Amino acid sequence: MIDPNCIKQFIGILGCMTKLGKSCILRITTTDLYFIVRESQTISASPLIWCALDEGHFFSEFGMEGLSTVDNEIYLEFVAENVARTLSALKVSGTAKSVKIKLTKKLSSPCLTFEIDLPSGTNHSRLVVHDIPVNLVPRRLWNDYLEPEAMDPDISVHLPQLRLMKSIVERMKNLANMATVHVTSEGLLTLTVETEAVSVTSHFDNLHVEKKSIGKEEEASVTIELKRLSNFLGHEQLNPQKVVCDVLQSKLMHLNFLSDSYTLQYFLPGINDQ
Repeated sequence: MIDPNCIKQFIGILGCMTKLGKSCILRITTTDLYFIVRESQTISASPLIWCALDEGHFFSEFGMEGLSTVDNEIYLEFVAENVARTLSALKVSGTAKSVKIKLTKKLSSPCLTFEIDLPSGTNHSRLVVHDIPVNLVPRRLWNDYLEPEAMDPDISVHLPQLRLMKSIVERMKNLANMATVHVTSEGLLTLTVETEAVSVTSHFDNLHVEKKSIGKEEEASVTIELKRLSNFLGHEQLNPQKVVCDVLQSKLMHLNFLSDSYTLQYFLPGINDQ
């Protein structure tokens, strides 16, 4: 990567992954990079986060050789906390000339190696190298990380300004652990917390309705964990073009960051469904 904006955006996305999960899968194909975080490591666990990056946008040079001609992909797993030091180096390297990411083998262990080319004085540069230990995911487990199936939500709306919504969710967290999200086909979204002492509702109206399923109700609601919602809303620095909120009655809140260069999906299961 040599474009400063691409480097900054990549750092933001990688940081988001490491904050929302303890471990992360990196899937590399000839055209895209995918970050996948699952609810748990059980075989039946569905993705919590699914992020797809267009390699043509982020990388000026890109080359990969997968497992075979038929299975021309690579799956790696890394621990989130091991990425923290690399992210710190990248964040202070706002003037980096380039960032190169390589799959290497060091001390008999595979690593994801970041080579950061930093300017250092007149016509000089210094190379900062960070190695992140990774585990190679065997072919027999690849199906555990398939792309989530397209869902048929009851209602989809565009979220309001993330910073505003984040501040409200933060206040609600002081009152309760969960909130009920309610959306209508008229573009109204409400967040409600209820305790024995108080009931608080925030209203967001005139939102763009992306989709309403034919034959379904004019409204839908789901109860979710406020902490999880807050963690996700804290990544407005990714500057998505829009954020679509899909609600499947009582079962799921699906948030989708949409951009020309990436998509980031976050799946919040309904409390009653866990």
